[in-house]
Amino acid sequence: MKSAAQKPVWLDEPLIQRLLHSLLDKLERGVKPSLKVSAKTAAELFDFNEDTNFLWALVESLDKDCQLLTIKKAKVEPFQEAYEGAQLWLVPDCEERLRQWLNRPALDPYALVWHKELERLADGALKNHLTDHLIRIPELGAEQTLRGLLAIGRELCAPMTLRQLSARCFRGNSKVLDRHGAWVEQLYPELAHWVLPRPLLVSAHLPERFAQVLFIENQDTFLSLAGQPQTRYALVYSSGFALSAERIRTQGQAVFAYTQASEASRVLFETFWFSQNTQYPVHFWGDLDFAGMGILRALRTSFNDVQAWPPGYQPMLARLQQGEGHSAAMAAKAAQLDPGTTGCAYADDELLVAIRRQQGFVDQEAVQVNLAKGER
Repeated sequence: MKSAAQKPVWLDEPLIQRLLHSLLDKLERGVKPSLKVSAKTAAELFDFNEDTNFLWALVESLDKDCQLLTIKKAKVEPFQEAYEGAQLWLVPDCEERLRQWLNRPALDPYALVWHKELERLADGALKNHLTDHLIRIPELGAEQTLRGLLAIGRELCAPMTLRQLSARCFRGNSKVLDRHGAWVEQLYPELAHWVLPRPLLVSAHLPERFAQVLFIENQDTFLSLAGQPQTRYALVYSSGFALSAERIRTQGQAVFAYTQASEASRVLFETFWFSQNTQYPVHFWGDLDFAGMGILRALRTSFNDVQAWPPGYQPMLARLQQGEGHSAAMAAKAAQLDPGTTGCAYADDELLVAIRRQQGFVDQEAVQVNLAKGER
């Protein structure tokens, strides 16, 4: 017998060829690659002549010796052949080797549809570019992806954001172009100037006279603190990593929404926001986990001196050290990455050290802080 790495000389036998090609056909159609042995799928095995046992032995060899198939025999009656109703399954890891043996390169159904539709829908330089640069959005499929890209040339005729353009071109889906804005410039360089940068929305709550700025990671805590009477903190909802973009302090790149603010406090706050000369102490308070520390680190790219806020983190740290934290698995946080360092001494020397030692986290909502007193 041949080893699994060698193509057997009998692979050209018509029954074997037909069975193997049928399994690959199913695989390419997205159907489970299995066949049931019957008079329809393997007629030669039901002719019951001198070759029948030999042919079945070849099929069994695809399992035992070539390791291309897994054969699961059915329960048969005494008068039936042992192979009747047997199920043949293609071993997934063997697809590449089988294709080599059959001289059948893998087909890319997406590419086939892409080029077929491209011939029908596009022309000129755009067609040439898309012929050489196949773009995949698997959840849409090749035809819908291509139609959406071509629609950009019709829709982008006035100022709009990528979200607006995406929704108009990709069947109402506003997020398709979020990470693929470069497509617009590559395909339609003469129209790219119509794309407006999407402003970052900054939600803030301002007392009449504030002396510090406090970023708050989570919405519930932000709204809870905004409901407290106090005069010290300008509260900013960071919405996770949303406000860590480097352009956040650039004029025209941030739009403000206030839950409370007088005209005077808005002027002071926006002057601080867009000017490096007007400074207030800046703090951040978020979840006591790696993501929260990552947000702190990211904020420091735009707000260089931002520090972790002790009045918020201290009660959380106490809970963690008392064993009242949750594991990464409990809160689906296994994918969070340790940021290493944040640049804030308090976060690096105490908070991150405790997280690593305890192997646990505490969410911001677990504690309540009195802004006026800075107490729990």
